[in-house]
Amino acid sequence: MCEAVALLTFAVSAASTAVGYVGQQQQAEAQNAMYAQNRANAIADFENKQKQATIRQIQEQEAASAARFDTNVEARKAKATAITAAGETGVNGLSIEGILAEYSGRAARANDRVDQQTDWTMAQLQTEKEGFGYGAVDKINSVSRGTSPSFLDAGLRIAGAGVKSYGDAKTNIKNGAKPLW
Repeated sequence: MCEAVALLTFAVSAASTAVGYVGQQQQAEAQNAMYAQNRANAIADFENKQKQATIRQIQEQEAASAARFDTNVEARKAKATAITAAGETGVNGLSIEGILAEYSGRAARANDRVDQQTDWTMAQLQTEKEGFGYGAVDKINSVSRGTSPSFLDAGLRIAGAGVKSYGDAKTNIKNGAKPLW
């Protein structure tokens, strides 16, 4: 009778270990699926942010180009007005050349400021783009991968249950229980 109880205990323990192993395997698969989805989301977010920053860089460059163009147009208009006024009043020579050079200098300084501001904006956006990569890695690493259960661990637990059941049966026989064999 005590051997039957020991065998039943062993069987229940072995079945419980097997069910636990399957449950651990399913949990690992679910964790891996969550990791994969998180990774895909992080990469999609990274790519979207990169695209937005690139679009912004293009817009900044186009805005700078338009500002330089407008500055040059205004400088030409001012020069044309100065030349016309000089021609109407009969002024010529170094004084008109100085005025024209002043307009050219102002336009060049304005364009230099536009270029400098554009360079700073481009550098800032490039730094942000690099930061997006680090952010994506952090997001990916925020979810751990699943760990598959070990066959060895399950086997050792089943073997341990068998040894325990055998030991319990021997102890019961020693204490007066009758063996079935």
